[in-house]
Amino acid sequence: MLPAQEVFLAALYRKNFGKIAIYAAVAMKDSVKAQDIAQDVFHEAILHIERLMIHDNPEGWLMQTAKNKIHENQRERTRYLQKFLSLDSDVFIEVFSLDEQEIHESNEISSMKKIAQALSPEEFHHLKRLVFDKASHKEVAGELGITIGASQKRLERIRKKLFDVFPERKKHVRNGPPASSRGNF
Repeated sequence: MLPAQEVFLAALYRKNFGKIAIYAAVAMKDSVKAQDIAQDVFHEAILHIERLMIHDNPEGWLMQTAKNKIHENQRERTRYLQKFLSLDSDVFIEVFSLDEQEIHESNEISSMKKIAQALSPEEFHHLKRLVFDKASHKEVAGELGITIGASQKRLERIRKKLFDVFPERKKHVRNGPPASSRGNF
């Protein structure tokens, strides 16, 4: 990178990094991932520095890049959850629609209660961190002192247990959801 490019990028970074990180934190509801998004935006800026230096609105370019990175991250998260949790199932739609207050106050045997009863506290915590808290396997593995592969395997075992509790869901996963419930992801 040329010295003029470094000066230009450093000025943009000082002026815009905080704004981009705050915007991403609000959009993603996760300040750690927001910091990653902001860093990724400036990585893109480095890769496209020549174009950015002659752009009519470099700050607008950075913000649009941030929006694209946020949407990309959300799409990846959705694909990931679909793959590992079969989000098209009624069970997980219900689970995602409940907040923790509803879970604790409900007197009915809800799907969430069935899930909590079927799993050990450690398994429920693992599922909660991955699904509700939107933590990555890397984050959960680090917290538990296990490998990412072990975290993924634990989730696989949790899913098997849940299929025992909700056997009707197994059919939907193998054959795919009914045509009326397929989304355009």
